[in-house]
Amino acid sequence: MGCERRARRDPVGGPRGRRCAARNVVAVAACAAVGLGALVALQRSDAGAATREALLARVSGQRAYQHVLALAGKIGPHVAGTPEDRTSGQYIAAALARDGYAVEWQPFTFPYFAVRMVSLAVSSGPAPPLHPRVLQYSGATPAGGVTAEIFVAGLGRPEDFAGGAASGKVAVIERGGATFKAKAEAAAAAGAVAAVIYNAQPGEFSGTLGSAVRIPVVGLSGAEGQQLVAAAKAGRVAVHLNVQAANEPRTTWNIIATKPGAREPHRIVIVGAHRDTVEGAPGANDNTSGVAVALDLAEILKNVPLPSTVRFVFFGAEEEGLYGSAYYVDHHGPDPIAAYVNLDMEGVGRRLMISTYRGSDSLVQTAARLASELRIPAIVGRDGGSDHINFERIGVPVAFVFRPDDPYYDTPKDTVDRVDPSLLEVSERLALAILLDTAGAPQ
Repeated sequence: MGCERRARRDPVGGPRGRRCAARNVVAVAACAAVGLGALVALQRSDAGAATREALLARVSGQRAYQHVLALAGKIGPHVAGTPEDRTSGQYIAAALARDGYAVEWQPFTFPYFAVRMVSLAVSSGPAPPLHPRVLQYSGATPAGGVTAEIFVAGLGRPEDFAGGAASGKVAVIERGGATFKAKAEAAAAAGAVAAVIYNAQPGEFSGTLGSAVRIPVVGLSGAEGQQLVAAAKAGRVAVHLNVQAANEPRTTWNIIATKPGAREPHRIVIVGAHRDTVEGAPGANDNTSGVAVALDLAEILKNVPLPSTVRFVFFGAEEEGLYGSAYYVDHHGPDPIAAYVNLDMEGVGRRLMISTYRGSDSLVQTAARLASELRIPAIVGRDGGSDHINFERIGVPVAFVFRPDDPYYDTPKDTVDRVDPSLLEVSERLALAILLDTAGAPQ
């Protein structure tokens, strides 16, 4: 444009005018090229948007729900390390293979724990029935159980066991002030044959010791624990405790399907869902719902070329302590993971949350923007307790998409009839939008 202004002040036939006229031709051609490039970019953007809308239109909650029926309805509970665990893995791998994915079974060992029997009763006189829950990774009693006097050990700190009075007894400990494992180890070090930890509140609780301890450890509601404490203060009380549990290393698998990127094959975007359940729970919502959404995403994208590599990972042993995702992030290879979308509990409850735990919230903010564009009501927050924690540990931006309001997860009532296909569809639309935004528009 500057050259055009100078040309108006000079004779066109003069040397300067001819040079400027020549430059004008080049400039006009350049401007035309820029305009054409902008037009092409705009057309590509429009095409990308159109492609995204077309892909979003293919999302089907009913189709995803068929996976819920197959895994939670037909297979039922599939605890990591059990035969049903392998069966569920075979179903997932077969579905991915049908869609043309190369499927990898990534084996790893984890500490398997299962309760075979538990009972606790006052043996020194009549008393109301007790309802113990075995803490995960508890030790076991001898085959017939153990009978011993109880020792009231306060909060179970080492000083609460001073004097050796707990030796050979069952320590009764109030919850709070230290980890369950620290309390159990203090009791064991003092010679107690078992530990009963009762809730600081009236109700029941479930818990984990994190790793194996050598004595049996059970939990009681606050109300029942206080009954034992009151009885012990009134006189000597003996109890009979029987805990039969399996506590051993076992193998399970992460099931991995990879879709190589068309332009940046070494840049990885991961969509993940844990595939195991807890003992006795069909796991329709926790977490067959997340598995179902991820499987349907894989089906939708099977023939869609994306710039970045996308991996669908179905983690084992999440319920046992996030072991599958921990193993994966420690063995994922040299290629950087650009983003991780975690799908866990998608089919029950009206509130949809998008969370990180303690890491960067950049992907959460992207997800929130996309939810707004799609008119999906969502709450942004911070939440732990699922596989995204391990990706945060290595610095990966994460978005944990889940519905928190399910009172029956991890129970026998987590059944297929409670899962709403329309909620699966909402989560899948959002997950697909996040995936297309982070992996790049279809080529």
